[in-house]
Amino acid sequence: MNSHEWSALVEQARTMDMVAVAITHGAELRKSSGELVGPCPICGGTDRFSINLVKEVFNCRGCGKGGRGPIDLELFLVGGDFVEAVKTLTGTESLSRLRPKADPERQARRRREAEAAEANQHAKAAWLWNLRQPAVGSPVETYLRGRRFAGAIPLTIGYLPARGEHLHAMIAAFALPNELEPGELGAPLSVASVHLTKLKPDGSDRVRDEKGKIIVGSPSGLPIAVSPITDGLSLAISEGVEDALAYASIGMGAWAAGSAPFMPALAHSIPDYVTSITIERHPDQGAQRAVARLQTLLRERPVREGERPIEIRIRKASDI
Repeated sequence: MNSHEWSALVEQARTMDMVAVAITHGAELRKSSGELVGPCPICGGTDRFSINLVKEVFNCRGCGKGGRGPIDLELFLVGGDFVEAVKTLTGTESLSRLRPKADPERQARRRREAEAAEANQHAKAAWLWNLRQPAVGSPVETYLRGRRFAGAIPLTIGYLPARGEHLHAMIAAFALPNELEPGELGAPLSVASVHLTKLKPDGSDRVRDEKGKIIVGSPSGLPIAVSPITDGLSLAISEGVEDALAYASIGMGAWAAGSAPFMPALAHSIPDYVTSITIERHPDQGAQRAVARLQTLLRERPVREGERPIEIRIRKASDI
């Protein structure tokens, strides 16, 4: 095969249907806010695997991997190399008959590897949380006061001092709220995922680059709780910790998701007794899809006889 023929074959592979590739290897997908989501054929879960057909990208939050186009998807699901993936995708058989599902032994091995990687990330998150120092009197307090947060800093937020190449950081714990008594949050009882906001040494601002905010370990639907649910049974949900603290400062119960893709999963952690939810929505498409999905999940929750459906308000990110 000459170079021209090979180039044509590669281009043909790049035009294959990503959904058909995923289904061929065992994916069970459903539509959700403009994407197709479902369990990952490699590591399982419920909706951690997604395909965005507009952008032609896929991602698995459990495996921590993603890519663009059908060739990357074939490599992710089956392994092998680029040449094998192209030949498989451009075989003479129809895509639905390319082969049985991925080799069971290889799939089981990759699932074990994904589970081990996830366990390692959870252990790292717990270790980082144990290294924290109080936020009060640290660059974290300077940073938050600079953002006009004047309230008490919750015990779900701490200070992670700089170590070697690692910068100062605000560390926040994903965990079920530990309410010591009505209106008072205690330190989380168990932490398997943390959110890091890297700070300048003096706490004057956060580091504003692609690695300025990091999540270690999968939150698995857990929130960063910054204030308890109010006596009025209301709760505000936002992406960022800083935004959640803004809601807490005006007396609202507040949770942060850490990032837009983690917002929908919070629906499973919100107590049934909550009657009013305020959801902060950023203007980008990803945030809008995430908020729409969270709304759908909340409205699908069963309502007991005699009770009113949960009240949902959407606020633009600039509204507070």
